[in-house]
Amino acid sequence: MGAHARPSGRARQIADGYVRLVEKALLEYEDSRSNLLAFLADGTADHQHRAQDHFESCVQSLHRAIEYLERLRGFGYKRGDGVSLVPRPRDLEVIREPVRAKVRDMRDAVEHLDKDILGGRLPENAKVGIHLGWDKASLADLSLDYADVARWITQLHEYAGLLSRVRFAVGPPLTGVADDA
Repeated sequence: MGAHARPSGRARQIADGYVRLVEKALLEYEDSRSNLLAFLADGTADHQHRAQDHFESCVQSLHRAIEYLERLRGFGYKRGDGVSLVPRPRDLEVIREPVRAKVRDMRDAVEHLDKDILGGRLPENAKVGIHLGWDKASLADLSLDYADVARWITQLHEYAGLLSRVRFAVGPPLTGVADDA
């Protein structure tokens, strides 16, 4: 990882969960996109529904990954050169509060959609899921541009890569160490 200390305990759980969630967000985004393209090609409602399902999962995973990275930032881990492993929000768009709020609001809207429908809080002519348009996904008065989501996932993926890489240093054999073989 190139860090002074590997995450351990709670930080290790958060780091492991973070890497998994970033990968999930990426895969869900790609699956949503491929299903949306299939829907545009053949008009099959199942492709549209699967695209919506995958985008919902992408948003949920994206939200969780952002929260995990923010929590991991609080542990203060450093790279080998002494620079913080996770930068401050001003230096990383995806953990800035406006981005976090935008993703969180969409996640909340998805999570509470059923209650809103059943409770009569959703207009009768409203869509019953995320609407996947040409350049953005929307639900009620909320929207996420695909270009933004892709950029945020890319930013998160950079740090997932740092946390999941293992580097070995090869050097002369240690002397005076008992051989367990």
